[in-house]
Amino acid sequence: MAFDLQPPLDDGLFKEVVGPWTQDKHHFLRRYIDAFTTAMRDKWPALHYIDLFAGPGIVQIKDGPLDWGSPLIAAQSPRPFTRLHLCDIRKRNIDALRQRVVKFPQPNTPEVLCNDANVVVSDILRNVPSNALSLAFLDPHGLHLHFETVAALATRRVDLIIFFPDHLDALRNWENVYKGKPDSKLDRVLGRSDWLDALLETSRDRWAEALQSLYLDQIRTLGYSFFEDERISLPNGRFLYKLIF
Repeated sequence: MAFDLQPPLDDGLFKEVVGPWTQDKHHFLRRYIDAFTTAMRDKWPALHYIDLFAGPGIVQIKDGPLDWGSPLIAAQSPRPFTRLHLCDIRKRNIDALRQRVVKFPQPNTPEVLCNDANVVVSDILRNVPSNALSLAFLDPHGLHLHFETVAALATRRVDLIIFFPDHLDALRNWENVYKGKPDSKLDRVLGRSDWLDALLETSRDRWAEALQSLYLDQIRTLGYSFFEDERISLPNGRFLYKLIF
């Protein structure tokens, strides 16, 4: 069955305002969840969903309709996950999400945490059985997902969907914000500090490719070998970021 959802109704709770490109991102998430739960449900004893930057569950598209956020997309999968693990550092997001997610019965009570995902990822993994297969949706607003957090997830059987904000943050701020700053946000995201050399050795029109290549090389060290990506852009075609699968 196709995994399509009717837009949510306004429940009066807090909603983030997001750009229209978010709908493209959610489209790819629904497709992946549908394929993941269909193909793996009879091959693994448990399927878990991990969302470390979950948001409030419903978002307001700027100058557009309401849309389901990633945790409530996962909560409405036609083939339910064994358990949802949802985290966000912002209290108003978690307060709204807690009230919303209970409206979608799950096989097991969702874990919902208000904390820095980079701090509590190990706590979340302790609640994921070692014999489970998980899907982790890692969608921070900027350079907030530390590579060490990805490495922690990779100690388990986990498919990754990663928001990689090359044009949205990294290339916009590398020179004025991250250059010459030991242990900068960009260092922590990439898990390495040699990115400046890579940029200086590459033509400007290929800087995004250079950063992604560094990042994928790092993820390969964790044992991953198959990658796909989708470029998310503004309606005028200007690049924003990539979803890396």
